[in-house]
Amino acid sequence: MKKTVFTIGISILVGFSLAISGANYFIPLFWDRRLIVKLGILGASTIFLSIIASLIIAWIRDRRHSIVKLAGNLQIVIKKNPNLFMLVYIVLVGIASFSLLCWITPDGSGVSPDSTIYMDTARNLLKGAGFYALGAPLTHFPPLYPIFLALVNLLAHNIFQAAGLLNAILFAITIGLVAWAVFAASRNFLASTGAILFFLSSSAFISLHTVAYSEPLFITFTLACIILLSLYSIRPALALLVMSAVFLSLALITRYIGVAFLPAALIIVLWGGIHQRVRQRIRDALIFLALACLPIGIWSIRNLLVAGTVADRVVVIHPVSASNLEQFVINIHDFILPINIPDWIKIVDLALLSALLIVVLVIFIKRRLFKDINWYSMSIVMLISCGLFSLFYLLFLIISLSFLDASTPVNSRLLSPVFVLMILAAFTVAWAVSQKLKKPVVWWCFLLFVVLSVIIKTPGSIKTATNFRSNNINFTTSTWRNSKTLAFIDSFPGDAKIYSNGFDVLDLMTGKEALSFPKKIDPTTLLVNQDFEQEIAVMCNDIRENRALLVFFNQLKWRTYFPTQAELESDCKLSVMNRFADGTVYGAK
Repeated sequence: MKKTVFTIGISILVGFSLAISGANYFIPLFWDRRLIVKLGILGASTIFLSIIASLIIAWIRDRRHSIVKLAGNLQIVIKKNPNLFMLVYIVLVGIASFSLLCWITPDGSGVSPDSTIYMDTARNLLKGAGFYALGAPLTHFPPLYPIFLALVNLLAHNIFQAAGLLNAILFAITIGLVAWAVFAASRNFLASTGAILFFLSSSAFISLHTVAYSEPLFITFTLACIILLSLYSIRPALALLVMSAVFLSLALITRYIGVAFLPAALIIVLWGGIHQRVRQRIRDALIFLALACLPIGIWSIRNLLVAGTVADRVVVIHPVSASNLEQFVINIHDFILPINIPDWIKIVDLALLSALLIVVLVIFIKRRLFKDINWYSMSIVMLISCGLFSLFYLLFLIISLSFLDASTPVNSRLLSPVFVLMILAAFTVAWAVSQKLKKPVVWWCFLLFVVLSVIIKTPGSIKTATNFRSNNINFTTSTWRNSKTLAFIDSFPGDAKIYSNGFDVLDLMTGKEALSFPKKIDPTTLLVNQDFEQEIAVMCNDIRENRALLVFFNQLKWRTYFPTQAELESDCKLSVMNRFADGTVYGAK
């Protein structure tokens, strides 16, 4: 008894010491108000490391039989309570994932041009100014992500750290939802572990969660909706229907493209449970539709009243280009296997993968295996849900690129919801096919491919994480943080009107409201600005007569829809107040 107590005491001491050491190195404790979170991480780490320490001590003391006995007992417990064990496993993985992202983002989240809108809105909400961004009503983006930013900002020193904390929380929750969804579909712990590793090894998800984007929140709500809808299809219950509709409504007011999921969700609801009548299915579909559309409907009415537009979009035909389609294929391939090979080979690879899936489909048809499938099993419902949600998302994405937002890049950020659903679908398909064909080799070959993919992707993810930790990204890199131009404007006395190609970063970093240069073309519609010359004349006249400032940042030359520095100097004939390495400040002569 004394030896056991001594061993336990030593194990806890070792575990606590290792947890403290790890916290000092791996976890940046830069949020002073997050004491509960710190204690939670420290406690969980201590328990986990203490267990490992006790096993090592027992092994050293030649008590291997006790370890084997413990493993056997643990296996029995797991078989009796698989859901509870999975929940504990997910919590531990979530804590580790949260800590990892905190380590990657010691100074908070990165900031993109879109992030400046979210952050400015959050600041205005905290000041009681309402849903306004950069001096105008918020309509181009939905309101939920700025609301979450404002709430989390109450726990952080500034809006950058608030965005970083929110991303770390969402990173952990998303990984937990992915693991639970795969486990619910396969009842296989190895499958859930593979899905977790596949997610963690993807630099696309690391990058997505290190910048103040709305996608992480959008993905979290979407996953919750899909899981609840799948459970509803198996065991129809009004509570599950209502909760899934609420989560979809939250996704809709996080990103407008969430409307793509409405038809997919309604198809699943109308498909309904195995014992439901048609009348019940139609009733449930109407309930779901009303609940899911209520918040976005209220927001749309508000936008019409304050700004005269539903979502600040104009319908103009600009068909999807071949370049867009090529980037779509390349991004999908790089998510699965980021190998440095010619783009045409990547296209061929995906074509071969598609052919393989078609072959599997043909085998199922020839062997008449579809008739024996339980269409209301969790694996099948989950697979159909992921397929429908992905299909409608891509269809709406094509519509958006063709009629609404021509400048939207087809990159990993835009495709991230599909990437997450691909993980769920891939593990579900591989497990279901191997079980139906009664060929475990299919499952083990798939896991071998997953291991290969994780090994290939991990170095890139590590590089992405370390690069962000050392230099951040976009408007929060060391170049922007040490900008002489920003420092000059920040210290400039008075409240002079400012025109700039970096109007958003100026507002975010200095708190001084700035206006953008007139645009030659609208980047979202590709329409030429017919009033460009007149707007330039008004701006130049305002600078000359009202002592306004013109600030040109050298790093933002990629905004080609603005006039160049040479064109501005020629049109306005202004004098240089100060010229810095990163920009120039102009004033009236």
